[in-house]
Amino acid sequence: MIAVPTLTRRLADTPPDFLADPATLSPAAIVSDTLVAMGGPPLSPALAARFTGADPNWTRLVLLTCWLAAGSGGDPARLHDLLTTGLSDLAALVPAERFASDPDRREELARVLLRGLGVVPEGETAAQAADRLDTVDSVRRHRLLADSRAAEERAEQIRKALADKRAREAAARYSQV
Repeated sequence: MIAVPTLTRRLADTPPDFLADPATLSPAAIVSDTLVAMGGPPLSPALAARFTGADPNWTRLVLLTCWLAAGSGGDPARLHDLLTTGLSDLAALVPAERFASDPDRREELARVLLRGLGVVPEGETAAQAADRLDTVDSVRRHRLLADSRAAEERAEQIRKALADKRAREAAARYSQV
């Protein structure tokens, strides 16, 4: 089991190289080395291509996640899935640097990694871990805010339609007098 504070401390101590311009690094090699260190196979050339020339923020987030996962002892196949498909929404919303500098974002990435690896944090139940991730989840918060804005827009449209209907009804009454 891994404790969330251990992972957040590791993120706070992230070497600057992991946040450098991905074009100056070899992200595919770092991902491959991380997977091999966890007992998995190296990336194939086709899979390695996924990490070349990709969105720089997504690539930095992948590299941070590799840094965080190093020594976690998790399932390399699950880590591969997280790195290739599980970070895109998060990278679209939050600059990768914030996952090293902001305490809430550090906790979020630590919990995203643990969930991706299928590991319950030390000292928590699965329900507690899920609830805590929901609390700090940027993607979930973004979706809830978008849903709230959409609901408010729908309510405003209904209010406007009702006001227009009342105005038409009032005009119809005056025209009949």
